[in-house]
Amino acid sequence: MGLLSLSHIVVISTLLLLTLYRIDCFTSSSCISWPQHRSRSNLLLDSSSASSAIDGDKKPAPPVPFRDENAFVWAGELPGEALQDNSSPPPIRQSKLSRNPLLSPPRRLPNPYGWMRDDSRSNATVLNHLREENLYTRLMTQHLDGLTEQLYQEFLSAIEETDYTSPAACGAYWYYSRFIEGLSYPIYCRAPRKKGELYHPPINERWNEKCKNPFDMQPLLSDEEVYLHLPKMAAKKKYLAAGAIKVSPDDTHVAYSLDEVGGETCQLYIKHIESNKERLLYDGDKPLEGDGSLCWDLEGKSIFFCTMDATHRPYRLYRRQIFDDEGNYIDDNKQLIFEEEDGSFSLRISKTFDLRYILLTCSAKESTELYYIDLERSKDSQESVAEQLVCISKRVDKLCYRVTRCAGYWLILTNNKGNTPNLSLKACRIGEEKDSSSWLDVVNTEHETPELMFNGGDGRSVDGVTIFSPDENDDTPLAYAVVTGREDGIPRIWILEFAEREINDAAPPLKASPLHVTKSCRLEFDESAYDCGIGGNRDNTLPYVVVAYDSLVTPPSHIAIPLSNPENFDARRVIKEKKVEGYDKELFGCERFTVKSRDGETEIPVSMVFQRDALAKTNGNTPVHLYGYGSYGASIEASFRSTRLPLLKRGVVYVLAHVRGGGENGRPWYEEQGKYLSKKNTFNDFVDIARWLTDTNAQEGSIGRGITNPSKLSCEGRSAGGLLIGASINQAPDLFRAALLGVPFVDLMCTMVDSTIPLTCIEWQEWGNPNEETYFDYMMSYCPMQNVQEGKTYPSCLITGGLHDPRVQYWEPAKFCSTLRHECTSLGPILLKTDLEAGHFAASDRYKYLKEQAFEYAYLLDQP
Repeated sequence: MGLLSLSHIVVISTLLLLTLYRIDCFTSSSCISWPQHRSRSNLLLDSSSASSAIDGDKKPAPPVPFRDENAFVWAGELPGEALQDNSSPPPIRQSKLSRNPLLSPPRRLPNPYGWMRDDSRSNATVLNHLREENLYTRLMTQHLDGLTEQLYQEFLSAIEETDYTSPAACGAYWYYSRFIEGLSYPIYCRAPRKKGELYHPPINERWNEKCKNPFDMQPLLSDEEVYLHLPKMAAKKKYLAAGAIKVSPDDTHVAYSLDEVGGETCQLYIKHIESNKERLLYDGDKPLEGDGSLCWDLEGKSIFFCTMDATHRPYRLYRRQIFDDEGNYIDDNKQLIFEEEDGSFSLRISKTFDLRYILLTCSAKESTELYYIDLERSKDSQESVAEQLVCISKRVDKLCYRVTRCAGYWLILTNNKGNTPNLSLKACRIGEEKDSSSWLDVVNTEHETPELMFNGGDGRSVDGVTIFSPDENDDTPLAYAVVTGREDGIPRIWILEFAEREINDAAPPLKASPLHVTKSCRLEFDESAYDCGIGGNRDNTLPYVVVAYDSLVTPPSHIAIPLSNPENFDARRVIKEKKVEGYDKELFGCERFTVKSRDGETEIPVSMVFQRDALAKTNGNTPVHLYGYGSYGASIEASFRSTRLPLLKRGVVYVLAHVRGGGENGRPWYEEQGKYLSKKNTFNDFVDIARWLTDTNAQEGSIGRGITNPSKLSCEGRSAGGLLIGASINQAPDLFRAALLGVPFVDLMCTMVDSTIPLTCIEWQEWGNPNEETYFDYMMSYCPMQNVQEGKTYPSCLITGGLHDPRVQYWEPAKFCSTLRHECTSLGPILLKTDLEAGHFAASDRYKYLKEQAFEYAYLLDQP
């Protein structure tokens, strides 16, 4: 039996009849334009092994929605007729910080499919259109059911369906989560920890045995206790994603937030762990909703959380008292602590690793203002919580920073108002905050002359610091810092030892902090290219740090590294390794190389993973899948993905394009070369890599060069990566055979002129504001929706969206799909698949997520 049951086939047949005969003001009927030379021989499968339920002239017609050629949106100053509606204040057109002039007179942006926008997600015409698109996609791909199921089973065989995360010490317990075969969500557990126990006790040998009740399991550690059972909670829900899950300081309760729609708005709950009694928190007669983040106070009586405004921006911080001094539950008692009025700033709350301070970060893309609350002092303070907020440095344009506590200091990562390419490391005594002028340099005294180890220069970038303070003996340093960052384009981890004394011999212009580094070590690993980062650490008093490590060919492992002796490989302890059934690392290889961009100077890093025998046979005809992102300074790491294996085993070479706009080469790769008026570098880099891979004049010995041709090259990107793919196929539609665009941000112009759409105001400091003269023409020149080339032949496209997505609204992929079909021909169908029960991050159900990925890969493998 295929993936469809008989009942499903009946429903689909009925819907098809209704689709073919319905008359609707928004839809007409037409056939897709197919090139005459299209054949059914597959990219990787012989034509004899490919079966198609759709043949020749019997191909179904795609939905052809109504185009309103007169529809438009304004960019720039709003004209008088756009301001006549007095029922609500006029939309914001630019940031308060901006000094750029607005477009005047305003410009009209064509928006023929603007009717697809429905903020309520309830318009019957729009929903029917999305369902028709889903039906068309289903009919055009139903012949892939067998291959999709085969890939899905291969995905499952490469993971341990019954598994657990590495137990992490925290106070009196070991905390971990578990996965059970057949259950879609994790189960959150804990087990008692003996005093002084540094490593978790032995794992129960029967931990993975099946039980009669599918929700039950054998304990992993002795006296295991389940404190949150998501599979049971999700049993009657179509979608479920946990935001924050926080156990109270007295270990009796757990506070958590749940998103049950996919729109990233969470309801808040409190649960008594022993009795399993759960309470949904209310705000009057409505459930209390927030952005998903939350923190406990030190006594376990109150929680802190943020709420969002109409544009999905976290803007208010509240304290909600849960229990009185006698431990009795208090109903509906919340207190506003802080409100962020600037629409370009959003709030985020967190705790320092030692749990003493709550940090409130007010951040825009290019400015930060950070406050803290001392929870120890707060217990006995007569001041209101709002009065206890202390600002570390007021917001200043271009000044970005973040902090962590180290002994009696704030360790501060800052861009120095944009005066350094990367972040530098500074310090300030807690309680002596004024502004950034009070921050002093953290110097390294290992050598004769004190020097800056993290000075913000080009060669080394830093992005995070975690502080450990183990109490071992008198020789133990004041603190250890585990620093994450990048060097030579590779993720790096450094371990620093700190001491405190006055530093008077630092060479000008250094102004040295008493808190200084006495010893440093960069962690080294066996492979030359890899991904590494901080693993599951909860206890800042441990004498080791757990590090996560993997590479393109090495499955993930978690390694405990002693802070006092990090150089010693023999002292490292592997806590857990991911097992991949049937995987032989020796059969696979990876390479990292650079491609020169069209500017003749910039070297673009590229990572490539492949099955060795597939690459050995290449003659310019090897199937290649090119993946990219390139925005927000986010790096696409050379990490292991078991879901790639089915592609690799079928001879596909998987390539990662580390284009400008990401963070692979430090912050300048993003800040200076991949945003604002440099954004087109991102798309040019991607196309340049694609041209390198398909270069017919490749010289022998050039890694990756000329290994494929456009008929064998596919590409993929999600979210802002979908913008990358949309802009790239517009620039070079003849360079790719197929494209996957996941929740793609493709309607850049119509979205970024409209401040009523979630996240728009915040994103002006990422892309620019097309309401302003400075940015309009430049952004217009690469916006995927506005630059589809009429009459050109485009690659086959599979475009996905989520109805409840608050980051990329569902109408963007829907409009782009219709625009492509209207303007151009294509090598294969242009398909749209909208998940009507999910948001930006697709399915929360792990099995459904794998099935969706199997479908996408089956689509790729089916390309002629």
